Order: sequence, then structure tokens, then C-alpha cells
Amino acid sequence: MTDHHFFNPRLLPCYLLHESKIPCVVWFEDAIGHYGVPTVVFKLHILVPNIDDAAEVLVQRGWTLVVQEQAEILNVMADRARRCLVPPKDASCEAPPNIASQSMGPPPPPNKEPPGPTTTLILPAADWNFTLPDFAEHTSNGSRINFYPPLPGLLDALIDSLLDAPSNNGHLQSYLACQISYLYSYTPALNQRSFAQNLKYEHRQYHFDSLSGMTTGTLQFIAHQRTIRELLRHGKYQLQECSATRDNEDLFTEGEQARILARLPPPVMQR
Repeated sequence: MTDHHFFNPRLLPCYLLHESKIPCVVWFEDAIGHYGVPTVVFKLHILVPNIDDAAEVLVQRGWTLVVQEQAEILNVMADRARRCLVPPKDASCEAPPNIASQSMGPPPPPNKEPPGPTTTLILPAADWNFTLPDFAEHTSNGSRINFYPPLPGLLDALIDSLLDAPSNNGHLQSYLACQISYLYSYTPALNQRSFAQNLKYEHRQYHFDSLSGMTTGTLQFIAHQRTIRELLRHGKYQLQECSATRDNEDLFTEGEQARILARLPPPVMQR
């Protein structure tokens, strides 16, 4: 059994929020990295019930609220509610006294940055389609704290966020589609059709289509999945092995890619 007694200084904001009885989970790179995606982490993103309450907790502990934060993730969240805070220069990398003896969950994903506290963006959980557990559930049995979202909840929320993303925010769509694609590429559990049982019913066809070889992340795919989700929500669609035929070149692009390659001139042989 792995020893999970581990304090991750990068997650110091989570420990401070926990001390103030504010449930939270990490999001984006830190979340998918927890499930095996070999991503480099950037700013720390945290989901909370109320961003102002959470920001106030950190400000009281010496963090600085950045009013005019710089663009994050290619401006994908330019129109999204968030609070950006930077840690105090002397932020301790030691666990808070009343938390240090508790079990903190697994070590963080590989990281090329210093392990200490970093710029943190606090996001409303509701805006990202994630339901936070109440504080009693969040602390589990009182001796173990887990700041990572469960895999089904993470995938459900990312799928909903992708399908709800406004069509005029292509950066946000691409970013979310990439996160989902990485999870399917690096998380073995998602290679099983049976994992669909862990997802919301309205997302199960998305799962089946991802495993079918359909080209995901394109505008056509996103529009198609929005339609399927709406039909499932209203009981007007029956789950299938795949929701499109392979001759649909809007959703299966292998044929078109092969034709493009066939039209290219043969490579020049160097003598």
C-alpha cells in the first residue's frame, strides 16, 4: 500500500481553504496530471463554491489579489468569473500546523517549475459544471484530504464545459477539447466502454464516439455532440456503438487526410 502522507506545497491555497471549511478541488492541468497526463502545470486553478469568500481567505493569509490579471491560457477565460492571487514572497512551503499530520493524498504530477506556492486562479465550480461535495464529504473520514476531482466528475464537467462553450470563443473550445483528448490518450480507465456507466447518461454517447475513432475536438464534432446531448436529455436518442457512419467525413477525417497525402508530390530522394 502506498504511503500517502505527503504535503504538496503547490496546493497550499487548498490547505488554507480547507482550514476555513471551504471545499475545493484543483482543476485543469493539475487535475488531468493527477490521472496520468504528462502535462506541464502552469498557474494553479481551483474550483470553489464562492470565489470572493475563497479569495478573502487567501488575502487574510498574505496573498495579493491581482485586479488586472494578465491574459490566462490564451485569453480562454477572458469572459469568465475568476479571482487571481499571487502568494506572499515568504509563503511557507510547510504544511499548516493542524494539517501536517493528516494524510494528504498522492504526490503531485511531474512538474518542471519550483514546487512552492504559485499564482492561483479561483473559479466558481458552478461555472465549470462541477458539483463540489459539502465540507463533511470533502474531508472524508476526517483524516484524509483529497483535493483532486474524481475521474468521472472531472470528465463529465469538462464535456459539459466544452459543449456549453460559446461558439465565438474558439480558444476555450480548443483548450477544453485538448484536456479531454489528453485524458482519453493517457488514462487507461477511459479506454473501456464500460466506463460510460460512471458518466452522466447524456455524456455516454460522447464516450462511445471518442472510442470509435471519430475525430474529436473539431467544430463539427462539438456541434454533433451538442445535438446528441440535447436529444439524450429529452429521451429522443438511443445510445449506439457510434453515432455516425465512417463515411461521414465531417466526423471521420482519415479518408480526407489520406487523399490530401496522396495528392502531394513524392518525396525527393537525396543522392
